Amino acid sequence: MNSKGQAALEYLMTYGWALIVIAIVVGVLVFIVSSPAGNVVCNSNDPAKIMVKASQIPGSFQSNATDIATIKITNLTGGNISSASCTATGAFLSPVAVADGCTTDLTSGGEWTFSLNARADTTGSPFGVSTILISYVDYATLSRTATITCSGPISVTA
Repeated sequence: MNSKGQAALEYLMTYGWALIVIAIVVGVLVFIVSSPAGNVVCNSNDPAKIMVKASQIPGSFQSNATDIATIKITNLTGGNISSASCTATGAFLSPVAVADGCTTDLTSGGEWTFSLNARADTTGSPFGVSTILISYVDYATLSRTATITCSGPISVTA
């Protein structure tokens, strides 16, 4: 009766390590394939509260030209956000132009779409790091801040 269970246990003890190695290799390959190199990536410093849902930042700029960068964030605080203000630094030119209105209240699960003027410097240096600082009052009337950081290489053409 126990011979089938014994055989299964011996099989796992003998070949189980190979199954674990295969799972790890597949996991690493998925991670490498899913994070494309050479793109500008935007992340939130507190993704449990303010999550970057999508970003579209040009991979190349004309020298001394301004282009549009779009970043969509989602309110995951569990309540409404009020009294929000946003400031941008780095390649993002202030003030922040927000399609849905950064100064408006944002319901729980709601989204803001930032449409920013972005500019690379004339030396053709990498995009570096640019940030959007979001100050807001959460549902518990506490003042909070979140930082959206965008970094990655771009190219500048003459």
